[in-house]
Amino acid sequence: MKTQNSVLAKTQRRKAFVFSISLRLCVLASIFIFASCEKEITIDLPESEKKVVVEGVIEQGKHPYVLLTRSSPYFAPIEDFTNNLFVTDATVIVSDGIITDTMQGGLSFDIYTPNPVFAYKSDLITGEIGRTYFLTIIADGKTFTASTTIPQPIPLDSLWFKEDLAAEDDSLGFVWAHLTDPDTMGNSYRWFSQILGRQERILPADGSVFNDKFINGQSFDFAYDPSDDPLAPEDTSDLPLFYFAVGDTVIVKFCTMDKKTYNFLNSLENIHFANGNPFASPASVFTNIEGGGLGGWCGYGASYDTIVLTLP
Repeated sequence: MKTQNSVLAKTQRRKAFVFSISLRLCVLASIFIFASCEKEITIDLPESEKKVVVEGVIEQGKHPYVLLTRSSPYFAPIEDFTNNLFVTDATVIVSDGIITDTMQGGLSFDIYTPNPVFAYKSDLITGEIGRTYFLTIIADGKTFTASTTIPQPIPLDSLWFKEDLAAEDDSLGFVWAHLTDPDTMGNSYRWFSQILGRQERILPADGSVFNDKFINGQSFDFAYDPSDDPLAPEDTSDLPLFYFAVGDTVIVKFCTMDKKTYNFLNSLENIHFANGNPFASPASVFTNIEGGGLGGWCGYGASYDTIVLTLP
């Protein structure tokens, strides 16, 4: 999430990032040169346990879906990873406390559009605001359970486009929003966006998750840049990936979530941002999956807006 002061500093951070990458390459080259003079050491790495990883989502007005994959040792052959990635023989059960449904597994083209993935879906359960949903998974001889709640959505007050003064072209910038946080501590949010014609699906932005620990009851402006989709076809528009542009039609999905969902997603983003940083504090990903699994079962109270980007 960007504030007024942080938007102008983004270009300098990118330059620092490029310098950091160059510095790392020089260090690695030096290591390889001096390593040739060292004695070769063989280390027997311990076998790591493969775990079931859960990615489950339910939001109001939509059917839930669950993706099940297996974790893989860091040094495992890539063939072992790809051949055993998806768990396709699990029993997945979802319940709203009244209706219980065994979810059906199969290829889905609408979760990671346009790339098909194996997913479990329910046609009997539809998300409702204020309800709690229970998940039971039987896979690899183990049983995993989780629960999540769909909180009341808190929509954005307004959306607008503002150019980035550091950009070379004044048609490039960020989508800004105004949010009024209710005067009740504990609200948590997540931002998604999609540029129609340039992106295939709605994606969370970098730093998409935040809560009202420091903004409780306040009304304020913030901004985001576009989300980068590693699965998308090559963008031929010649527009920078980290900018929106005048003329873009943007869908914004703004979600509320319960505390357990926030803890999972926030810890996941912290690990992502610390990747490769030797000075980052050690951390682990929080999970709301009980029984030894990883991942999260996430409930979203979602609101949607569409904006055509124009300059004032």
